Amino acid sequence: MIRLSVSTFAVPLLLGAALSLFAVACSSEQEAPAEEARLTTRGAGDLLTSAQDPVTAGFEDLSSPSPMAPRQEDITWEMLGVDYGGQEAPARILELFDFGCGFCRKFHEETFPTLAEKYIDDGKLLWKAVPFVIGNWANSVPATLAAECALGQGKVQYNQMADALFARQLEWKQVSEPEPVLEGIAADAGLDMEAFRACMATDEFLWRVQAHSSLARQMGVRGTPTFIVIGYAPFAGAIPLELFEQIIDTVLVKAARGDAP
Repeated sequence: MIRLSVSTFAVPLLLGAALSLFAVACSSEQEAPAEEARLTTRGAGDLLTSAQDPVTAGFEDLSSPSPMAPRQEDITWEMLGVDYGGQEAPARILELFDFGCGFCRKFHEETFPTLAEKYIDDGKLLWKAVPFVIGNWANSVPATLAAECALGQGKVQYNQMADALFARQLEWKQVSEPEPVLEGIAADAGLDMEAFRACMATDEFLWRVQAHSSLARQMGVRGTPTFIVIGYAPFAGAIPLELFEQIIDTVLVKAARGDAP
């Protein structure tokens, strides 16, 4: 097993009962309205339960890495995902999502901008976004690789590409050959196209796609998006903005009091 060097984002998981919270989200996207209504009736305390029997997340495998990948034993949390916010923020959240997931699109377009403005920009929240391939949509593999190639050009370029992938989700999900569509999206997003084409052709960041997906499998993720407030059990699905704010506010209050999760 590959072990991560874990620091800021050490992830304790409730590997038993808490995984039942993964039953919703993009594994059953048609249930979104009913599930969102159900979650709205639950309080932050119902979702924000303390994790028991914490484990350190690692990888079961990282198969067929690209020649440009670092040695498996050298992979650290700092190398994975995309970080938003300061390292000293009192609240920390790990998000695992698939660019092909409709719930993930809804969250990134409707909820995350408000959370970023209210908590990340004020230094209260550190957010690590981890795009992976859950296996429901074949075209998620090249789409996720395209996002990683954009990240190779900078976080601004990644944000532009990620926004475009969600906004034009139906275009690349439904075609038999997604690469030309993804190239057009990258061009419209303002990427350096010579660098983008070279990255896609050489699978330069395929190891990150594989690493993120291996991480999600080991965590037992069955639906997207899945959120882990560090120190607490995971939850997933169409979480309304107001409930998400209650969850973060609860964590901040506990952190200010010095309460353990």
